[in-house]
Amino acid sequence: MSRKNYVNAATDFLDAYANTNYLRPLNGEMLDLFYVNRTNSELRALLGELTAGVKSKPASNTKFLFVGHTGCGKSTELSKLVNIIETGSDGKRRYAVLQKKLLPIQYSISEVVGLYNIEFVDLALSIILGIYKKMERLGQNMDDTPARRVYDWLYQGESAFGGEVEANGNNLELGSLIRLIDVRLKSEGAVRDEIRARIRRYIPELIGLINQTIDNVAAVTQKSLLLIIDDLDKIQPLDAALNVFREHVKSLTSFNCFVIYTAPISLLYDTHSKHVGQFLETHYMPMFKVRLKDGTPEPPTSPDVTTLREIVFRRVHPDLFEDGVVETAIEMTGGILRELIRIIRGCCVYCHEYEIGKISRQIIHMQKGKLKSEYYRMLEHDDYRRLKQVSRTKSRADVDMRHLESLCVLYYPNGKGWFDVHPVVSELLTEWETENGA
Repeated sequence: MSRKNYVNAATDFLDAYANTNYLRPLNGEMLDLFYVNRTNSELRALLGELTAGVKSKPASNTKFLFVGHTGCGKSTELSKLVNIIETGSDGKRRYAVLQKKLLPIQYSISEVVGLYNIEFVDLALSIILGIYKKMERLGQNMDDTPARRVYDWLYQGESAFGGEVEANGNNLELGSLIRLIDVRLKSEGAVRDEIRARIRRYIPELIGLINQTIDNVAAVTQKSLLLIIDDLDKIQPLDAALNVFREHVKSLTSFNCFVIYTAPISLLYDTHSKHVGQFLETHYMPMFKVRLKDGTPEPPTSPDVTTLREIVFRRVHPDLFEDGVVETAIEMTGGILRELIRIIRGCCVYCHEYEIGKISRQIIHMQKGKLKSEYYRMLEHDDYRRLKQVSRTKSRADVDMRHLESLCVLYYPNGKGWFDVHPVVSELLTEWETENGA
């Protein structure tokens, strides 16, 4: 492959390491350099619904669920969505109306309140903070009444600096209030429990304050607000994530703006969450299909394998790989984009350290061994028994939701689709059957 076709790709392993940071979604300059259009993305559908929504009178303010396996690229697709809205273009100037009428605010719940045991109260407070931070970055003046009320709740009976609250924070500038709210929302343990217990009594008022803030943004910017709340699918434990949607779905739809919530893939199959679809418009982000239903790899020319290979080569130049190595990495990671990038990054580190010129199959398999060990540590005998059944039937009826969330089992869409055991876990299953005569 010609070097000129990948002018931004790393040509040495140190730069390749920087280009393969799998922990952060693409955004900004990195989005321009490395983003690859996906044939299986839900972007076009979301953009279409948002366009129809802003053209409606009044605006429809639809609420969306964006669901998919952890690591399938949801966050990067949402960053691309924001980029298209802000520029009005996907290359064809097709979405100028969204640029004119929508103000997107995207943030990760993990950066505001963390990921452990999150409740609706935490989510609602994060919205207030997310909006004020965005408007501060834009240099827009905002009504500070909602922020002062939230500050009063968070620091009730005490000052942010110790001692008694002075005049309910009235002597503080809005920028200082925002930063102090941010600090408080990152509290843990007993402090967080106390805050939640205090604010649960005020949830209707809190929702009212959020809508007051949203209306103020619309008045200041003359745009409708699009909230994009990312990483809700990563909340731990899983029940905490599901409970946000099970128990508060009506509250989640009560905001006076468009909203996109990411959600755990288990929500689609949770019997206690059937009502969620009545309130939220669901968009499923499909897995890359790299295997056929019988377990054989998709050919290298198939659309999803081609896309994954292009994603790798945009970041790491083809000259740094032996022939067929990237296809091997794609097949063994089962179409999980984050795992693929992580495997490639591990190979880059190894090659840089040992001054090896190209990533070979042997080096890929060394990284595969590390991935295999991660799955091995989480599996017990009962897990293998369930996974054996899934491997045989490919049926939803045999899938344990824990295995779906942990990526031991993957869902591949094609018509009604099918479920299969992760390729690396499949190897562990074969070894377990041999050792146990199963």
